[in-house]
Amino acid sequence: MTALLSPLLILHVLAATFWVGTTLFMVLFLEPTVAALGPDGGKFMQKLIGSTRLSPALAATALLTVLTGLAMYGPVTGNSMAVMLGARLPLTIGAIAGILSAITGGAINGRASARMQALGKEIGAKKGPPAPEQLAEMQKLQATLRQGSRITAILMVIALVGMTW
Repeated sequence: MTALLSPLLILHVLAATFWVGTTLFMVLFLEPTVAALGPDGGKFMQKLIGSTRLSPALAATALLTVLTGLAMYGPVTGNSMAVMLGARLPLTIGAIAGILSAITGGAINGRASARMQALGKEIGAKKGPPAPEQLAEMQKLQATLRQGSRITAILMVIALVGMTW
């Protein structure tokens, strides 16, 4: 099993680096810039989410990070509750935070992104300015994405700290 841990650790670290780095970049730099751009920022985000593979890449790296982490967790803790809640408690908290981050990202951001894409297509097909209710829904979806990203980022930082123990 020890021979398997090294490749799993490498995959785990690489996937987590992309997932966490991208999320923190978006929360700390991209989202404030998009908000400052107003309607043009919304168009940019729609293009970024709808026309690139960013969302699937984040989902895939989240899944890979969680699965490789879970595969290593048992051997590292010996599946002992005394170890999990004793000497490896920070690791356990980090693992829980990482899993919650993936769930939160998928449940909040995944749904909001999908609806934002669909709404963007509806608005684009109309060939005119968006209806007030469409604009209000788009703004609500953007706020949901910001909130979900912040929650996810906080959980990721907790997970990173926990992984250092």
